[in-house]
Amino acid sequence: MKKNMKKLVAFIGTFALAMSVTACGGSGGGESKSSGQDTAAADNTAAAADEAAPIEEAAEAESGGGEISGTLTVWEHDYHFEACLKDVIAGFEKQYPDVTVEYEIKDDNYDSILSTAMQSGDGPDLFWTNGSVTATMGNFVSNGVCVDLTDKVDYSLMPEAAMGLTMIDGKSYSVPWLTMDTRTVYYNIDMFEENGWSVPKTFSEFEELLATVKAAGITPISLCPNSPWTLLFAFEPILSGYDPEYTTGLSDYSVPAAGDVVKGCLNKMLEWADKGYFGDNWLGVADENAQYLAFTTGNTAMEIGGSWEASTFAANNPDLNFGAFAVPAEDGTTGLVGTPANGFSVNAATENMDAALAFANYCATLEAQTIWVQSQGAVSASDKIEASTDIAKMISEGGKGNIYTSWQSVLNYHSEGGEANTIWGEDFSKVFTGGMTVDDFADEISAAMD
Repeated sequence: MKKNMKKLVAFIGTFALAMSVTACGGSGGGESKSSGQDTAAADNTAAAADEAAPIEEAAEAESGGGEISGTLTVWEHDYHFEACLKDVIAGFEKQYPDVTVEYEIKDDNYDSILSTAMQSGDGPDLFWTNGSVTATMGNFVSNGVCVDLTDKVDYSLMPEAAMGLTMIDGKSYSVPWLTMDTRTVYYNIDMFEENGWSVPKTFSEFEELLATVKAAGITPISLCPNSPWTLLFAFEPILSGYDPEYTTGLSDYSVPAAGDVVKGCLNKMLEWADKGYFGDNWLGVADENAQYLAFTTGNTAMEIGGSWEASTFAANNPDLNFGAFAVPAEDGTTGLVGTPANGFSVNAATENMDAALAFANYCATLEAQTIWVQSQGAVSASDKIEASTDIAKMISEGGKGNIYTSWQSVLNYHSEGGEANTIWGEDFSKVFTGGMTVDDFADEISAAMD
């Protein structure tokens, strides 16, 4: 890790103060949103300008294939991605044998830990954020923390949907990953076959399946109510089956963010909770790990979550025979909610800019992207990269080619400073744990939208 990063300390103070009041900690493909955009102090611009010259020189050195050496530290936010990160690092080190890349996984209070590290001058050389989906990267950019990679990374492989994650004010500050971060219903194939249950083809059949599983004395779905992210990754695919026409309208924001459809879907999930479809003691499911464990140990028939969870299930229980399906609409329509995933940004205060930019460029190559997608058994967001596992192919085929915009991303993009997204992060769990009514939650979201 590079420790003499004091140039940024003075102006990161303002940023860190704002970040410190935010509830942080990513889960699966996301992270908590900071409380709003910070205004950069006057000396931020000067500090960023001081960094520009060495960055330009490093970019020239990297593109010229000069000798690059040293040590880099990369921070990732979730252990889901440890295996694929290790594989990408191995690929990079083959091309740059004089560079050693170390990594750290910060899966608890990631944003807070990262901002503190930056403030102290101990920040990593490269670090993950959720890109433009949340305010974190934008705040870093405002404070001169991120390198402008627009002309320093070869983005030719990237589709438009992926590039949108990297951009702040028309410039790119990160390298996306071409995984399709979507949501799905995982199910225990052996349990389904033993009990004669079938994958539902309509929303009514899905509800009937939940009742049938419960009547058999088995918890239908494992779900943690104490994380807005685990709830979101269940809510969005259920919403797409509850009303696919509404979900389609999210792409151009032609539907209200928290109107009758959203309230109806939330009330439907609360109805399922009351019926015991998430377990009789589901409020005691402490975190995502407990949610996963319930499914991988055979204590629940299904789990609704991110496509990236498949590798965790396989690691937790290699003998688990599980499949996946999309929540169907009443007319049989199915789709996938999600986008490509964001990756790493480069710390403007790194002491090894040559190596940091080389790593960023390697991440943008077809080789690295293929490693990342296939190592985690992810759904591919590129026609140039084939999914490596049957479960990834099953998830992809379940959507029947329909891609839906994330409801949560609409909250971020269509409210000033992402205020609605902040409200969601703070209050979504309260809806499920009894601390807030659906109507009150919907009202405060609606009031914050553009």
